[in-house]
Formats: sequence, C-alpha cells, structure tokens
Amino acid sequence: MFETLFSNRVVLRRHQQGPLAKERATYLEQQASLGLAHSTLCGRALRSLRIAAEIGRHPPGRLFKRDEVGPLLVEPSTSSPETAARLRTTAMEFLGNLGRLLPDPVPEQGEHDAKLDTFIAEQRELHWQSEKTGRLARWHIRALLDHLNQRGVALDAVSAEDLDGFFESMSVRWSRGSLSGAAGTLRKWLDHGAQRGWVPPNLAATVQGPQLSKLDGLPIGPPWETVARMLDAVSGNEPVAIRDRAILLLLSVYGVRSGELRRLSLDDIDWVHDRIVIERSKSRRREELALQPLVGEAIVRYLREARPAVSSRNVFLTARAPFRPLTACTLHNIIYRRYPAGEAPSRGRGPHGLRHACARQLVGSDYSFKQVGDYLGHRSPDSTRVYAKLDLRSLREVAPDDLGVLA
Repeated sequence: MFETLFSNRVVLRRHQQGPLAKERATYLEQQASLGLAHSTLCGRALRSLRIAAEIGRHPPGRLFKRDEVGPLLVEPSTSSPETAARLRTTAMEFLGNLGRLLPDPVPEQGEHDAKLDTFIAEQRELHWQSEKTGRLARWHIRALLDHLNQRGVALDAVSAEDLDGFFESMSVRWSRGSLSGAAGTLRKWLDHGAQRGWVPPNLAATVQGPQLSKLDGLPIGPPWETVARMLDAVSGNEPVAIRDRAILLLLSVYGVRSGELRRLSLDDIDWVHDRIVIERSKSRRREELALQPLVGEAIVRYLREARPAVSSRNVFLTARAPFRPLTACTLHNIIYRRYPAGEAPSRGRGPHGLRHACARQLVGSDYSFKQVGDYLGHRSPDSTRVYAKLDLRSLREVAPDDLGVLA
C-alpha cells in the first residue's frame, strides 16, 4: 500500500519500517476503498504513523477510551484546530481498526425508560407504522419527564398545573405545530399511564395544545412554475449538477419523501420493463410505479457519468469522498441550494416541499383523490384532500406523459 502513495525512498522506508506497519497498511487500504483522493490518503498515512508511535509507548493490547484519544495526541500550540481535529479523527479510526478502542458506555437505564419502551412498543403495534413517529414520541415524553424531574415532581404526583407549566416553558422554543404534536402524544402517554397506575387518573383530558387548522404547519413548498425553473437551472456536465437534476426530478415527479429517495437502491429500478419500486417510509410497503422517461434518462446519466464507482447499492451518494449514502441533512441542503434566490415561500424549501408541489399539481389536474393518494403512498384520503383547499395554478405546458402533469 505504501508503494502506491510514496515515491521518495526515504519516506517510503520510514512508513514500511515504522511501528504497526502491517496494521497501518490495512487501515489505508480500507480508506482507499472508500474512494479517498491520493493527497487525503497521504495525510492519513502520515498521521497514522505518528499515532502508531504514540500507541507504542503503551503496553501491548492496551484498550483506549474515547476521551483518552485527545490527551494521547498532544498537539503543539502552533497547530490549528483543523489539524488537531484531523489527527483525532484518524486516531479514532485507526484504533477502531485495531480493535483497541473501547465502545461508548451503555447509558444507565432511566427511571421511566422501561415504561417508555412499553408504551412505544404498544403504539407501534397498534397505530404507528413509522419508527420516526416512535422516536419523536419518545423525545416529547422525555422532555416532559425532564421538566418534571428538574422541578422535583414525581410522575405519580403530576398535576394539570404541572402540564400547563411544561407547555408554557416549551412555547418559547417550539412551534405551534410541535406543541400540538406533543399534546397529542402526551395525551396517549398519560392515558396509557393512568391505566397502569403510573400517573393520576383523568390527566390526559387536561392536556390542551394549540388549535390548528388543517393547513397549519403545511410546508406549502414551491409553485410548479418554480419547480420548472429549478429544473431548468440545474444543467451542465459537472457531476454534482447531474446528480442534483436526477434528485430534483425524482422528488418533484414522484413526490417521494426524503427517506424514500435516500433508500432507493440500484436493485429497485427495472430498466427492462421501465418500472421503479419505492419503499414507503411510513408503511414500509414496496410500491411499483412506471418509470417516467425524463426521470429514467436523468438517473441513467447520473449512473454513467457522475456516480462514484463504489460498492454501495444506494443510487444517490455524496459527491465527495468518502462516498456514502445521503443523509437527511445533506439532501435538504441540496434542495435548499437549488431553490431560486429570493422566491417565496420561506417554508417548505426542502425535499418535502417538492412532495407538496407534486401533490398540488396532481390534485389540480383530472385525477381522483384515490389516484393521487395511491401515487404518493397516502394511507388516508384526508392526507390527499387537504391539497384541494389550496389555490392551484396549472402548468400543463410543462407536463409530458402519464400522470404527465409532472414529468
């Protein structure tokens, strides 16, 4: 491995004869498989050599805690924070590769964690189909429990006044939509707890969240004219532009959710029969849809000209090494960056805004709520019907084929 990085004989010999040479070579080979640039690999080789020398000062087989990695690598005062951060990152990776980095300690079981686990498991079985719903519910309930704990209020002694105080304190940080969602979750939690004697009875009915209309909190997203301008603006032969155009088309034509796009696998596209399979985030159902030509052509171009040649089966990957599937934050930033500057709305400028734009365009055409709901993966007609309340302006001139108001 070292021979591919260094041509200078003195430097090459230093790396070949340095401590833990075999282990360092293995580490660098794994890093190279991620598609890292030559200069990046050289930097990691130099840092791993220094780290190996520091490890050698300790007994063989010594395991290191994560908070010991910093003191292990004392940097000169002239080093920049970026240099110190890169050294620590390499140290964590190399120690982990050696099997000499202790895992993070398992947090102690909180007083009410078992109750929370029972409640969320029951809701997942009966009502909630999405893991994200369970995580959000746990976060809301934990916020209440922390609030009560800070004020010395036991769960079995909580009162309506305590609940009012919680919502009052949260109102300065949470939106109306978040407060309303928390109120719904806490009503279920308190009712569940009252049945088991964890909390006083009849508390659930005292939880009052803000009243929302069906359109409150709806991330309206861009009008279809703006979507068309976004697509027109994403042109050129740069790999990032080729990738982003395929992403924008998939989001706006199919109205897929962020997670549905990020999970999309190379195996989910049937090029022979022009079909694409979407795994729905909420129901986990796999739904097969016709692959629209414009979308298919954009994906093909990305796969041939811009996608990194790595083993990952995810269709869309980061543009810079180490190449990996997109995160929710990365995808949001891609859409936000492509949004025309200075155009309304201020909300809904991420992936979900394009889903709403797709839904509005379909509802404003000649398709039934059921057709639109099936296309978007809605479980309830009410989820689709809400778009009929919005003022739509059709842009049929940008529409091509089936459900052709979109592509």
